[in-house]
Amino acid sequence: MAIVDISGLHKSYTTGSEVTNVLTGLDLRTREDEMIMIMGPSGSGKTTLLNLLGGIDKGQKGSISVDGREITGLDAKALNEYRRHQVGFIFQFYNLLPTLTARENVELGLEMLIKDKGELRERAEKYLRMVGLDDKMENFPQELSAGQQQRVAIARALAKEPTLILADEPTGNLDEERAAKIMVMMKRLQHELKITFIIVSHNSYLKEYMDRTLTLRHGVLETMDA
Repeated sequence: MAIVDISGLHKSYTTGSEVTNVLTGLDLRTREDEMIMIMGPSGSGKTTLLNLLGGIDKGQKGSISVDGREITGLDAKALNEYRRHQVGFIFQFYNLLPTLTARENVELGLEMLIKDKGELRERAEKYLRMVGLDDKMENFPQELSAGQQQRVAIARALAKEPTLILADEPTGNLDEERAAKIMVMMKRLQHELKITFIIVSHNSYLKEYMDRTLTLRHGVLETMDA
């Protein structure tokens, strides 16, 4: 069964009398434990696609199924539950709260899922260890390097134990050496945890870490030439 199954997805935006077609019948199927990168110029609709997959926005036509669940017609409450349980998000900007430690930042993303404080702490610490921050759990973001802050953000996404992780320019704020270390780690976790990753990036050198690289062009996805 495909983890992500998108069929005939259309999305447009209207500004005054002007209609901008962003996605024009897009199709995508992913396997379990697959890492896919989507490339394309600014304004091609990459972030729009992630927002639709994440249940943040809705298309006008077509269907999106995640782990066998059709999300296209879900109401706001059901979409909120879907985001809470099935999707993890990683962004270019780490979105860490500066007044919370690394552990507390991860815990914050779990508070709606886990009520027991001991279990909450245990889950946060487990995933911080998995991203190599055993000795940084009580550090505040300003005490961490850029790469370490992104590891906290990745731990926060993984700690929800989601089916799907959506990553928008996850290495965009890192130099190539640090980006490579992050990608090696994400690739390892992809296989260990059997999570599907869909990554949006402008960085073509990340292709070597991907199972597939696709280009979003004219509102549809095309296989990128090697």
